[in-house]
Amino acid sequence: MYTRRRRHGSVESRCRLLAVIAAVVVVAVLLSSTGGVIQVRNSPTPSGAPFAAAVSAGATIPVGSYPYGITFDPVNGLLYVTNFGSNNISVVNATTNRVVAWIPMPFGIETLAVDSSTGFVYVAEAVYQVYAINPSTNRVQWTIPLLDAGCPFGCAPHVQTYDTANGDIYVTDLTSDNVTAIHGNQPVAVVPVGSGPNGAAYDSANGNIYVSNEGASVSSINLTVINGSSDRVVGQVSGSGGGPGVAYDGSNGDVYVCQNAGEVGQSNFVTVVDGNLNQILASIPIRSSCQGAVYDPANDYVYITDRFVPGGPDLSDVTIVDPTTNGIVLRMPTQLGPTGITYDSANHNIYVADSDTNNVSILPQIYRLNVRESGLPPGTNWSATVGGTTFFSTTPTISFPETNGTLNFSVGPAVNLTASPSSGQVTVNGGPQWLNVTFSKGGGGSGLLGLPGATGYYVLGGSVVVLVAATVVVVVLTRRKRRAKPSPSSPPTNGPTDLKP
Repeated sequence: MYTRRRRHGSVESRCRLLAVIAAVVVVAVLLSSTGGVIQVRNSPTPSGAPFAAAVSAGATIPVGSYPYGITFDPVNGLLYVTNFGSNNISVVNATTNRVVAWIPMPFGIETLAVDSSTGFVYVAEAVYQVYAINPSTNRVQWTIPLLDAGCPFGCAPHVQTYDTANGDIYVTDLTSDNVTAIHGNQPVAVVPVGSGPNGAAYDSANGNIYVSNEGASVSSINLTVINGSSDRVVGQVSGSGGGPGVAYDGSNGDVYVCQNAGEVGQSNFVTVVDGNLNQILASIPIRSSCQGAVYDPANDYVYITDRFVPGGPDLSDVTIVDPTTNGIVLRMPTQLGPTGITYDSANHNIYVADSDTNNVSILPQIYRLNVRESGLPPGTNWSATVGGTTFFSTTPTISFPETNGTLNFSVGPAVNLTASPSSGQVTVNGGPQWLNVTFSKGGGGSGLLGLPGATGYYVLGGSVVVLVAATVVVVVLTRRKRRAKPSPSSPPTNGPTDLKP
């Protein structure tokens, strides 16, 4: 005698387990799909070209020996170039690009600045005197000694900037750690600043003067802030300064300062200082020790002269920074040894004094080609290519510095959306150019079910898995019910049946 038992509960458990497994598979697939989309959207910005392709070199103007400083006089429309090697100043007609006068000077002339209300040009010699040149005669009108103005034994004065609000010229006294303010032909204030002041710029928005101090070491460099109304120090920005190039950007109120390495192997930066908060906003690495800086209001770029690599050779280009991104967008070629730099507000040209080649370079004019997108979610990374250069951005606008001409462009897809137009040609002609593109679905960018990329396929596959699993459950349960239903000719059975021989 033996007993055989049937167990119907195990079949139902298997069905439930299968359904649970199917659901888990679908959830895992969907999570992996969504995670892939997030990873793509939030991945680091790919590194394209660090800056646009170089433009051709511009024209040059022969001047004196070792040209150092350069400035534009808006009163008479002339350029003034200090020739350190030949002890004179070249006066250049910016319309004909020819030298129209020579002004004899003593030894040691370097930087210079213009009183834009009178047109007088101020320049200092190597020891203790400042000279004011009359723009009508191109001769020295005044000699201004600084011996009684914080410079008793000589202080290596450098004329730096003009304050349009108070009418003062500011002179950094390199060896006495002071700044001297000159009004007309008289020193009117002596302001103690940091160690080794050697650069300055005037902020027309807040009336402050920003003085770059070399410091005794890289760790001690700083930027001193002088209030132009009181001629008193009102702030200091540590970690910025150290180089002679200082420029004020009138569009955003920021100050751009060269931070030059003191030794071989140390890094060079351009620090960006918020003129309202007196705080560093950004530090832009550059390859060289920079000498001069100027802001071009016509195209909203900041130009930095690349003087030399510490411990290495002299260079021959100018680095251009975009204040909207605080990134380097272009390097423009000059002659060897670019030092002083100025902007001509009459013809919108940038002029560079090239110390090693006795020339002044006229940089080709560049304009903004702005590619502006619509249709992308905020913060989406996208790219545009113009003239073979690719820039990436998470903002709606990408700007390219370009000279006049017709250029090929293309716009890459982003988050499975395509741009229209996605490619073509655009022309720059004497001013900023806007190229508007719209992102939308199309061009094979969307996945199935209207979802991005492969997500639609994952969802479709998951749906199939669920459908198959549900079908299996229904079939198995239906078969179980059919087996469990008693035959009409058999007595009902409430439990296992004992079979006896």
